[in-house]
Amino acid sequence: MNKKILSRQILVLCILIFGVLMTNIKAQGSLIRGIVTDYQTGKVLDMANITLQPMSGKGIIGTTTDGNGLYQFNDVAAGEYVFVVRYVGYEMHIDTLTIGLRARNISNHVQLRHSREELEEINVQGAVAEDMNPGQISISPETFGRAPTPGGSADLASYIQTQPGVVAVGDRGGQLFVRGGTPSENMTLMDGLLIYQPFHIIGFFSVFPEDIVSNVDFYAGGFGPRYSGRTSSVMDVRLKNGNLYNQKWSASVSPFVSDFFFEGPVREGKSSIIASLRGSMIEETSDVYLSEKQPMKFNSQLLKYYNSSGEGVNCSALIMRTYDRGSLDFESDDYFKWSNVVTGGRCAGASAESKVSFVDFNFGLSYFSNEQGGSEAGLRNSQIFKSHLDMNLTLYVGEMRFDYGFFTDYRTMSYDIANLFVSLDEKAVAFSSAGGYLKMGVNIGEKFLIEPGVSITSYLKRLPPSVEPRLQMSWQPRGRVDEEIHAALGIYRQPFAGLTDFRDAGTSFTTFILLPESERRMEAKHALLGWRQPVGDFFDFSLEGYYKEIKDTPVATWGPVARFATKLAYADGTVRGMDLRINLNYRRFYMGLGYGYSITEYTTRQDHFGTWFGEPVQSYNPPHDRRHQLNAQTGFNVGNFSTNVSWSYGSGLPYTRPLGFDSFFSFDQRPPDVTEDYGEPRVLLDKPFKGRMPDFHRLDISVAQAFNVGTKDIKVQAGAINTYNRENLFYYDVFNQRGINQLPLTPYVSLKIESN
Repeated sequence: MNKKILSRQILVLCILIFGVLMTNIKAQGSLIRGIVTDYQTGKVLDMANITLQPMSGKGIIGTTTDGNGLYQFNDVAAGEYVFVVRYVGYEMHIDTLTIGLRARNISNHVQLRHSREELEEINVQGAVAEDMNPGQISISPETFGRAPTPGGSADLASYIQTQPGVVAVGDRGGQLFVRGGTPSENMTLMDGLLIYQPFHIIGFFSVFPEDIVSNVDFYAGGFGPRYSGRTSSVMDVRLKNGNLYNQKWSASVSPFVSDFFFEGPVREGKSSIIASLRGSMIEETSDVYLSEKQPMKFNSQLLKYYNSSGEGVNCSALIMRTYDRGSLDFESDDYFKWSNVVTGGRCAGASAESKVSFVDFNFGLSYFSNEQGGSEAGLRNSQIFKSHLDMNLTLYVGEMRFDYGFFTDYRTMSYDIANLFVSLDEKAVAFSSAGGYLKMGVNIGEKFLIEPGVSITSYLKRLPPSVEPRLQMSWQPRGRVDEEIHAALGIYRQPFAGLTDFRDAGTSFTTFILLPESERRMEAKHALLGWRQPVGDFFDFSLEGYYKEIKDTPVATWGPVARFATKLAYADGTVRGMDLRINLNYRRFYMGLGYGYSITEYTTRQDHFGTWFGEPVQSYNPPHDRRHQLNAQTGFNVGNFSTNVSWSYGSGLPYTRPLGFDSFFSFDQRPPDVTEDYGEPRVLLDKPFKGRMPDFHRLDISVAQAFNVGTKDIKVQAGAINTYNRENLFYYDVFNQRGINQLPLTPYVSLKIESN
């Protein structure tokens, strides 16, 4: 059957199904739904425990809120009930509900207040990254500080690099590889808005310092159909809302970065803003206390407005700008420069009048520009723009949950990289897409959940339509939410590619393009199986194995001689591995251990290598193939004193070894005089990525002491990056045959002042 006809039939079928569901839902009893939020900020509280107990004392029922803070009780019989909401660190909410004989929909939204008695306990127990759905961990901003960061505020970038399966090739460049995928295959969302490059050129920092983040859901694979258009990972970041009642601010300074943060009400109890300003300082301070100047610079600005109706509906709008510029090889005049501009808005909520349980609508604009220049590279540039409209809905039908949505977007891409990929001339393209997704949650008994889904996208004649089935399953043997065996399968496609010349590991330049051959599209098939288990009251561990098949990944054509310009080729491949996490949280002490094992292998045609290696199809490990990865973290806090220690190890990354050197003559203008002209030296290369760089390991330490001075809190932090001064290789320059190292021992002191 024609793929286009099939896609249309599936889309029409989904619309018909939901039309029937939404117009024919009949309940025998009443429906109670609502959203649980923080009283001061409007932050949604997921995993809040809610019970509904008849006054008779019999037949108590319970549920928990989802990631949107939503809960729902279906088919509630007439009578009087005690309604109780519990959430760690908040005062318990108790109410009495009277349900009449006539069935109706009831909204009961709850705002919880912080409990003073439990705040100290929360600082320890609430700062744990817990495994959630297949391939997912949920990260709170309190966790960021477990990875020492040379700034006044902890940062998501430093913490995410300690997770197994996440590979950074060095401490600069802003490039992260997740389970064998490339950086352009990762999706980063900020309150539902896409940001193309969230990581700064200095590898410890991103656009997400702890001050502005509410929660992070990180999917290393196997993610559901709501997320489409990427083949590797998703980082879904929710920004915090400003305080609706009190003004708060903070400012910090360190040798690496300075920042300022403000939050406060616009209309007390109704609306608020947050503002964040950050700027790097390492370029100015490195001359003073480091052995060489660090020519890297970044800054970012964020403004967010939040409004709450108090009736379960809230809206927000934000704008963010970022700028990065610098060199990765301090001896070269090559530079990299990029910028993001993101703006948009979101409205979400639940209403008793609607048959749909929850509605989330967002729109936005995302722009990213990228440039590389220098005497060797020449000038290369790339820009991409996206506008989008999304609608996400949740609907309960009996015990089944339906998550579905619709989206449309418009993209433009332009680039000039002819001096890098000779087959790609200067070009500008534009295309639109529209589609939808459906995910159904079906409970089989009380312990098994199966969630089939599908994502459908039409590219309006530019590309063939894409139908991407997904499946997630979980089994809780003893009915505990923290003890589970889970699995996921799915097909993932990406309409465009982020093209990077990974022959040179020291690059941060990425060009977003539609693949020149329209029948090709980047594709990955994910399969994973995992187990998470608590051990006693303080230990927990998780183990997840994964397998990926990769298709049509763009790569550079290799030759036996080092050249700056190349041609575009394609590779298929596989990724297989496992991630293990073990955590201990005991009162004021924590310890964490993460181990990742992975094998990434590409295969491509022999004619993409430029010399004969004896087989029609060649296989190799790409430069981000890290076989073993180990991260250990520990720390404690006593009163206002805290310390954090993080040790990271990574086995050597692949690189291309030189076979030898010779000279060559150019006959472009005239025959050379071989008696006096010795030609130009050149490097002869081995088969790509057959060598391995030395292993990487690094110890980072921080200690902090907080003081209260009147109405201000002052925090002084001292620490060191690469404490035992290990010479870690950043990358090996294949063209000039020399190694570039990462940071040596780098001590720092930071000062942070905030209102209380």
